[in-house]
Amino acid sequence: MDASLDQDTNQQFFGNLWNENTIRYLSRSAGGRWFNDLLLMMLEKIDPDSISTVADVGCGVGMKTATMARYFTNATVSGFDFAVSAIEAASKAHRFENIRFSVEDITKAKNQKRYDLITAFDVLEHIDDWQGLVSSLIAVNNKMMMFSFPTGRMRPYESKIGHFRNFQRNEMESFMTSAGYRTVKTFYAGFPFYSPIMRDFTNVFFKNYVDVTQAEMGRASRMFHTAWYILFRYCSSRRKGDNFMGLFEKVSDNPAMPPSRE
Repeated sequence: MDASLDQDTNQQFFGNLWNENTIRYLSRSAGGRWFNDLLLMMLEKIDPDSISTVADVGCGVGMKTATMARYFTNATVSGFDFAVSAIEAASKAHRFENIRFSVEDITKAKNQKRYDLITAFDVLEHIDDWQGLVSSLIAVNNKMMMFSFPTGRMRPYESKIGHFRNFQRNEMESFMTSAGYRTVKTFYAGFPFYSPIMRDFTNVFFKNYVDVTQAEMGRASRMFHTAWYILFRYCSSRRKGDNFMGLFEKVSDNPAMPPSRE
Protein backbone atom coordinates (compact mmCIF):
# COMPACT_ATOMS: atom_id res chain seq x y z
CA MET A 1 0.00 0.00 0.00
CA ASP A 2 1.33 3.42 -0.97
CA ALA A 3 0.70 5.73 1.97
CA SER A 4 0.96 8.74 -0.32
CA LEU A 5 -2.32 7.69 -1.95
CA ASP A 6 -4.11 8.08 1.38
CA GLN A 7 -2.49 11.48 1.86
CA ASP A 8 -3.38 12.69 -1.64
CA THR A 9 -7.02 11.56 -1.30
CA ASN A 10 -7.51 13.32 2.01
CA GLN A 11 -5.50 16.39 1.02
CA GLN A 12 -7.99 17.04 -1.78
CA PHE A 13 -10.79 17.43 0.76
CA PHE A 14 -9.10 18.79 3.88
CA GLY A 15 -6.38 20.92 2.33
CA ASN A 16 -8.78 23.80 1.71
CA LEU A 17 -11.10 23.04 4.64
CA TRP A 18 -8.64 23.50 7.50
CA ASN A 19 -8.32 27.19 8.28
CA GLU A 20 -9.26 29.83 10.88
CA ASN A 21 -12.95 29.55 9.94
CA THR A 22 -12.90 25.86 10.80
CA ILE A 23 -11.49 26.64 14.25
CA ARG A 24 -14.31 29.07 14.99
CA TYR A 25 -16.88 26.56 13.77
CA LEU A 26 -15.49 23.61 15.74
CA SER A 27 -15.25 25.63 18.95
CA ARG A 28 -19.01 26.29 18.79
CA SER A 29 -20.33 23.19 17.07
CA ALA A 30 -22.28 20.49 18.91
CA GLY A 31 -19.96 17.74 17.71
CA GLY A 32 -16.78 19.63 18.54
CA ARG A 33 -17.89 20.51 22.07
CA TRP A 34 -19.16 16.98 22.74
CA PHE A 35 -15.92 15.39 21.52
CA ASN A 36 -13.99 17.67 23.84
CA ASP A 37 -16.11 16.45 26.76
CA LEU A 38 -15.32 12.82 25.89
CA LEU A 39 -11.64 13.65 25.52
CA LEU A 40 -11.50 15.31 28.94
CA MET A 41 -13.21 12.31 30.54
CA MET A 42 -10.62 10.06 28.91
CA LEU A 43 -7.70 12.24 29.98
CA GLU A 44 -8.84 11.90 33.60
CA LYS A 45 -7.58 8.30 33.38
CA ILE A 46 -4.02 9.58 32.90
CA ASP A 47 -1.83 11.05 35.63
CA PRO A 48 -0.64 14.29 33.99
CA ASP A 49 2.69 14.05 35.78
CA SER A 50 3.38 10.69 34.12
CA ILE A 51 3.46 12.21 30.63
CA SER A 52 6.31 14.41 29.41
CA THR A 53 5.81 14.20 25.63
CA VAL A 54 2.61 14.03 23.56
CA ALA A 55 2.25 13.56 19.79
CA ASP A 56 -1.15 14.29 18.25
CA VAL A 57 -0.99 12.68 14.80
CA GLY A 58 -3.33 14.12 12.17
CA CYS A 59 -4.08 17.08 14.42
CA GLY A 60 -5.94 19.19 11.86
CA VAL A 61 -6.37 22.71 13.23
CA GLY A 62 -5.24 21.59 16.67
CA MET A 63 -8.40 21.84 18.75
CA LYS A 64 -7.76 18.52 20.52
CA THR A 65 -4.02 19.22 20.69
CA ALA A 66 -4.79 22.41 22.59
CA THR A 67 -7.04 20.55 25.03
CA MET A 68 -4.17 18.18 25.81
CA ALA A 69 -1.72 21.07 26.18
CA ARG A 70 -4.00 22.55 28.82
CA TYR A 71 -4.22 19.19 30.62
CA PHE A 72 -0.55 18.18 30.40
CA THR A 73 0.84 21.52 31.49
CA ASN A 74 4.33 20.14 32.20
CA ALA A 75 4.59 18.17 28.96
CA THR A 76 5.69 19.11 25.46
CA VAL A 77 2.61 18.64 23.27
CA SER A 78 3.18 18.41 19.51
CA GLY A 79 0.58 18.40 16.74
CA PHE A 80 1.43 16.88 13.36
CA ASP A 81 -0.51 17.01 10.09
CA PHE A 82 0.22 16.74 6.36
CA ALA A 83 -1.95 19.79 5.55
CA VAL A 84 0.14 22.96 5.60
CA SER A 85 -3.00 25.10 5.88
CA ALA A 86 -4.05 23.21 9.03
CA ILE A 87 -0.66 23.64 10.70
CA GLU A 88 -0.56 27.34 9.84
CA ALA A 89 -4.04 27.89 11.28
CA ALA A 90 -3.27 25.85 14.41
CA SER A 91 -0.02 27.69 15.05
CA LYS A 92 -1.80 31.05 14.94
CA ALA A 93 -4.77 30.00 17.07
CA HIS A 94 -3.18 27.99 19.89
CA ARG A 95 -0.37 29.85 21.59
CA PHE A 96 0.76 27.92 24.66
CA GLU A 97 4.34 27.64 25.87
CA ASN A 98 4.16 23.83 25.77
CA ILE A 99 2.61 23.37 22.31
CA ARG A 100 4.07 23.22 18.83
CA PHE A 101 2.79 22.22 15.39
CA SER A 102 4.64 20.73 12.45
CA VAL A 103 4.14 19.16 9.02
CA GLU A 104 5.99 15.96 9.82
CA ASP A 105 5.64 12.17 9.78
CA ILE A 106 6.92 11.09 13.20
CA THR A 107 7.36 7.50 12.01
CA LYS A 108 9.90 8.62 9.37
CA ALA A 109 11.64 11.51 11.09
CA LYS A 110 15.43 11.57 10.64
CA ASN A 111 16.01 12.28 14.32
CA GLN A 112 13.31 9.92 15.50
CA LYS A 113 11.84 10.72 18.89
CA ARG A 114 9.70 8.67 21.22
CA TYR A 115 6.53 9.93 22.86
CA ASP A 116 4.86 9.01 26.15
CA LEU A 117 1.39 9.53 24.69
CA ILE A 118 0.47 9.28 21.01
CA THR A 119 -3.03 10.20 19.85
CA ALA A 120 -4.76 9.85 16.48
CA PHE A 121 -8.25 11.32 16.53
CA ASP A 122 -10.48 10.60 13.53
CA VAL A 123 -7.45 9.57 11.49
CA LEU A 124 -7.41 5.79 11.07
CA GLU A 125 -10.63 5.63 9.05
CA HIS A 126 -8.75 7.67 6.42
CA ILE A 127 -5.88 5.16 6.18
CA ASP A 128 -6.07 2.04 4.02
CA ASP A 129 -3.41 0.11 5.96
CA TRP A 130 -4.38 1.34 9.40
CA GLN A 131 -2.64 -1.60 11.08
CA GLY A 132 0.62 -0.57 9.45
CA LEU A 133 0.26 3.00 10.67
CA VAL A 134 -0.60 1.97 14.24
CA SER A 135 2.34 -0.46 14.28
CA SER A 136 4.65 2.36 13.17
CA LEU A 137 3.29 4.62 15.90
CA ILE A 138 3.74 1.87 18.49
CA ALA A 139 7.42 1.75 17.50
CA VAL A 140 7.86 5.33 18.75
CA ASN A 141 5.56 5.09 21.77
CA ASN A 142 6.73 4.78 25.37
CA LYS A 143 3.55 4.43 27.42
CA MET A 144 0.07 5.19 26.13
CA MET A 145 -1.95 5.59 22.92
CA MET A 146 -5.39 7.01 22.28
CA PHE A 147 -7.58 6.73 19.18
CA SER A 148 -10.99 7.83 17.99
CA PHE A 149 -12.88 6.81 14.87
CA PRO A 150 -16.39 5.97 13.63
CA THR A 151 -17.79 2.47 13.95
CA GLY A 152 -20.94 0.77 12.69
CA ARG A 153 -22.69 1.43 9.40
CA MET A 154 -20.79 3.56 6.91
CA ARG A 155 -22.86 6.29 5.23
CA PRO A 156 -22.28 7.22 1.56
CA TYR A 157 -21.00 10.70 2.45
CA GLU A 158 -18.11 9.25 4.43
CA SER A 159 -16.36 7.93 1.34
CA LYS A 160 -16.48 11.49 -0.04
CA ILE A 161 -14.39 12.75 2.86
CA GLY A 162 -11.73 10.09 2.50
CA HIS A 163 -13.01 7.29 4.74
CA PHE A 164 -11.92 3.80 3.78
CA ARG A 165 -13.97 2.07 6.48
CA ASN A 166 -15.83 2.20 9.73
CA PHE A 167 -14.39 -0.04 12.42
CA GLN A 168 -16.10 -2.94 14.12
CA ARG A 169 -16.69 -3.16 17.84
CA ASN A 170 -13.64 -4.57 19.70
CA GLU A 171 -11.50 -4.50 16.53
CA MET A 172 -9.02 -2.01 17.96
CA GLU A 173 -9.02 -3.59 21.41
CA SER A 174 -8.03 -6.95 19.92
CA PHE A 175 -5.30 -5.39 17.81
CA MET A 176 -3.80 -3.46 20.70
CA THR A 177 -3.90 -6.49 23.02
CA SER A 178 -1.90 -8.49 20.49
CA ALA A 179 0.52 -5.55 20.24
CA GLY A 180 1.30 -5.64 23.96
CA TYR A 181 -1.17 -3.05 25.28
CA ARG A 182 -4.01 -3.20 27.78
CA THR A 183 -7.28 -1.37 27.35
CA VAL A 184 -7.59 1.38 29.97
CA LYS A 185 -10.91 2.91 28.89
CA THR A 186 -13.20 2.95 25.86
CA PHE A 187 -16.30 4.83 24.77
CA TYR A 188 -18.72 3.64 22.12
CA ALA A 189 -20.74 6.80 22.35
CA GLY A 190 -23.58 8.67 20.74
CA PHE A 191 -26.77 6.61 20.60
CA PRO A 192 -29.27 7.80 19.52
CA PHE A 193 -28.73 11.50 18.82
CA TYR A 194 -25.25 11.45 17.34
CA SER A 195 -25.80 8.14 15.62
CA PRO A 196 -27.97 7.28 13.85
CA ILE A 197 -29.87 10.60 13.87
CA MET A 198 -27.14 13.19 13.24
CA ARG A 199 -25.06 10.98 10.97
CA ASP A 200 -28.09 10.25 8.81
CA PHE A 201 -28.93 13.97 8.80
CA THR A 202 -25.37 14.80 7.68
CA ASN A 203 -25.63 12.22 4.92
CA VAL A 204 -28.76 13.89 3.52
CA PHE A 205 -27.32 17.40 3.63
CA PHE A 206 -23.68 16.60 2.91
CA LYS A 207 -23.52 18.85 -0.16
CA ASN A 208 -23.66 21.83 2.23
CA TYR A 209 -21.04 20.40 4.60
CA VAL A 210 -18.04 22.47 3.50
CA ASP A 211 -20.05 25.69 3.23
CA VAL A 212 -21.45 25.23 6.73
CA THR A 213 -18.07 24.72 8.38
CA GLN A 214 -16.71 27.85 6.69
CA ALA A 215 -19.64 30.13 7.43
CA GLU A 216 -20.03 32.46 10.40
CA MET A 217 -22.48 31.01 12.94
CA GLY A 218 -25.51 33.21 13.36
CA ARG A 219 -27.70 33.30 16.47
CA ALA A 220 -30.10 30.66 15.15
CA SER A 221 -27.24 28.35 14.20
CA ARG A 222 -25.61 28.72 17.64
CA MET A 223 -28.94 27.90 19.31
CA PHE A 224 -29.29 24.83 17.07
CA HIS A 225 -25.82 23.60 17.98
CA THR A 226 -26.37 24.26 21.68
CA ALA A 227 -29.56 22.18 21.61
CA TRP A 228 -27.80 19.31 19.86
CA TYR A 229 -24.83 19.57 22.20
CA ILE A 230 -27.18 19.07 25.15
CA LEU A 231 -28.65 16.02 23.43
CA PHE A 232 -25.17 14.61 22.72
CA ARG A 233 -23.79 15.39 26.17
CA TYR A 234 -26.67 14.52 28.46
CA CYS A 235 -29.11 12.36 26.48
CA SER A 236 -26.79 10.07 24.50
CA SER A 237 -25.12 6.90 25.70
CA ARG A 238 -21.37 6.57 26.24
CA ARG A 239 -21.64 2.76 26.10
CA LYS A 240 -23.73 2.43 22.97
CA GLY A 241 -23.03 4.32 19.77
CA ASP A 242 -20.78 4.67 16.75
CA ASN A 243 -18.26 7.19 18.06
CA PHE A 244 -15.29 5.22 19.44
CA MET A 245 -12.62 6.61 21.71
CA GLY A 246 -10.09 4.33 23.38
CA LEU A 247 -7.08 4.67 25.67
CA PHE A 248 -4.41 1.95 25.73
CA GLU A 249 -1.35 1.42 27.94
CA LYS A 250 1.79 -0.49 26.98
CA VAL A 251 2.41 -3.56 29.13
CA SER A 252 4.88 -5.50 26.94
CA ASP A 253 7.81 -4.46 24.77
CA ASN A 254 7.96 -7.81 22.98
CA PRO A 255 4.43 -8.58 21.73
CA ALA A 256 3.47 -10.82 18.86
CA MET A 257 2.64 -7.96 16.50
CA PRO A 258 -0.23 -8.51 14.04
CA PRO A 259 0.95 -8.45 10.44
CA SER A 260 0.48 -5.29 8.44
CA ARG A 261 -1.49 -5.53 5.21
CA GLU A 262 0.49 -4.75 2.08
